[in-house]
Amino acid sequence: MHTALLPEAVNYHLNKNCNFRCKGCYATFDEDPSVRGVMLPREQMFSIVEAIAAAPLPLGKTARKLTFAGGEPTLCPWLPELIAHAKACGLVTMVVTNGSRCTPDYLRRVAPMLDWLTVSIDSLDAETNRAIGRHDSKGQPLGTKAYGQILAEAAMLRLRTKINTVVNRINQCEDMSGFIADSGIARWKVLQVMAVEGQNDAHMDLLSVTRPEFDAFVARHHRVAEAGIRVVPEPVTSIRGSYAMIDPQGRFFDSSAGRHTYSAPILNSGVALAFAQVSFDRVAFEQRGGSYDFTGQGTPELSADVPVFARTVNA
Repeated sequence: MHTALLPEAVNYHLNKNCNFRCKGCYATFDEDPSVRGVMLPREQMFSIVEAIAAAPLPLGKTARKLTFAGGEPTLCPWLPELIAHAKACGLVTMVVTNGSRCTPDYLRRVAPMLDWLTVSIDSLDAETNRAIGRHDSKGQPLGTKAYGQILAEAAMLRLRTKINTVVNRINQCEDMSGFIADSGIARWKVLQVMAVEGQNDAHMDLLSVTRPEFDAFVARHHRVAEAGIRVVPEPVTSIRGSYAMIDPQGRFFDSSAGRHTYSAPILNSGVALAFAQVSFDRVAFEQRGGSYDFTGQGTPELSADVPVFARTVNA
């Protein structure tokens, strides 16, 4: 239990279903066979968004970011409406996606109400992605060209972009510096793969890396920071207990104990009571860079020119 207010950044995992099978995924929500629902009804999701928007902000904070994740959030048929509703409620909006469904048409549909697009990219090598499980049911992963086209389209739509990369034993020796540095993204989050009982622990013998190995991956990519991209390294010690997260059943959860701990449903108990039932470390949240200028108002405006990266990828 804790007394902290709901922080200014919240991750809402909308659904359990995903079209990829990433072995390191910490959000499969399969540990409790009694919970079989893929996601809540549309109306309940909208109510949860409203509750998050209405929750008091911590002192000195003026905006809250709501990140839609999964599963794969683009598999939620009403995600565009949900993003629009969150935006109308005054929230900064973000989607974290594997990119497989981010066609130009889909991005153009959500762009007017989406502030941030985050694409999960663990590798640019097809065989590495297959070994990690970052591929579809036919064993087809996305490649450099596909990822580049997604980020280029997002740039042309004036979306702020971010990449999440999970470092594990299979990709730890890869160097993606050139692609990341030229991608036009604002932030690159680099996470150490984290074991969560009931979610991904069956694969940790294959995936786990030591802290020195994780640090070596980050150091190898020094060029990314030199390109002006904010690099956010998150070892396991920074991750646990430092996120405010909602599961597909509409409950807060955390993994500070090495497994998921769930609150009562938000719509039954209210945000304050439900959030008090999980662990949250405000200091760790701030130390890992969880609080930043979500709105972009404190940074220079995006250039009116299409980034060189976008022109190159689409050539």
